[in-house]
Amino acid sequence: MFIRTILSGTVLLAAFSIMAADWPVWRGAKADGTTTEAVSSIGDTPLWQMNVGSGYSAVSVYKGKLLTAGNKNDQDIIYCLDAATGKEIWNCAIECAANKNYPGPRATPVTDGSNVYMVSRDGDLSCIDLNSGKLKWSKSRLASGSVKNLKWGLASSVLLHDGMAIVNIGDKGMAFNAATGEPVWQSQGEGNYSTPVAFSYNGKNYLAIFSAEKLLILEPRTGSEIASFPWITKYNVNAADPLILAGGSKIFISSGYGHGSALLNFDGTTLKKVWENKNMCSHFTTPIVIDGIVYGVNGTGSGKFCAIKLSDGLPAFQANLKFGSFIQAGDKFVYLEDDGTLNLIKPSAEKCDVIKSVKVPKLGSAKCWTMPVLAEGRIYCRNANGLLVCIAAQ
Repeated sequence: MFIRTILSGTVLLAAFSIMAADWPVWRGAKADGTTTEAVSSIGDTPLWQMNVGSGYSAVSVYKGKLLTAGNKNDQDIIYCLDAATGKEIWNCAIECAANKNYPGPRATPVTDGSNVYMVSRDGDLSCIDLNSGKLKWSKSRLASGSVKNLKWGLASSVLLHDGMAIVNIGDKGMAFNAATGEPVWQSQGEGNYSTPVAFSYNGKNYLAIFSAEKLLILEPRTGSEIASFPWITKYNVNAADPLILAGGSKIFISSGYGHGSALLNFDGTTLKKVWENKNMCSHFTTPIVIDGIVYGVNGTGSGKFCAIKLSDGLPAFQANLKFGSFIQAGDKFVYLEDDGTLNLIKPSAEKCDVIKSVKVPKLGSAKCWTMPVLAEGRIYCRNANGLLVCIAAQ
């Protein structure tokens, strides 16, 4: 299994009871793109579908409630739906221009079991009551002009950690009191598209933030910089989250635009490169590591599913699967290609066996770049135009 210490996942588990099949935050309950929920096949036809508005938000699922977001008429609509039927429970509209350049929100709404947290492409951070859908507080991080927006709009989902809502806004991120919205620590300048990752190493807590030009390791309560590693990518796009491995002693990073990947050693105070190459260039899909093999998507806007060796970064294989996004479900991957084809695959160190492929009706009418999610026996997929589809996981 993917060796990783995720403090944020531990905190969430302590804060509220997470069903094994829930997916309450970005990249799942452990924030590592995995679920223990098993799946042996996928349905051929949708259980339900609806249009939630343009954008790239994935879904979060908590105790039968599904959270997602899209933009309609220059408003970000944050939805709470019945996960089984798609019936709307509530929605909360927040003013935000859709923008003609890949319109709509990028971040995914997340929940701590009581509140829902969402970041708009303009950097507005909102806290909404999970049960009523009423706005509790909102913070505009770009209003002062000291924080820069990104070329394609802010994309960081909220990391819930130690009573804080942490986001990749500003050159070192920002943290807010999750209950009140009051700032804990802030930064200025340009952030990036990835979501912060909390972890522990040798009994100490750390925060990894992939900023515009470097990987940063911070002290979570103060935002103080502990270590950094330079990483400059075209357009300053570092969108895939850093992977924390081997109890926090190793960190894997990868970016698109031909930059590539690197494995770093972390000793609590410094980051040092083990290797770096261009065998995997992750545009925005965060890779997953199983038994020393890194599985990911190589390419920017187009490309293939592939695997490299964690030890040295050398190629393991390239599969005949198009550019897309994926998660790990037990011993399998749920992989959504950008043309709307949903695949269930069994990975190994040498190849990738496709167990079943389903061309989801109408989903391929727009880009399918959003991560699929498996929760409570159902798989959720969406496209950039806002078509959200629920497929049975068997």
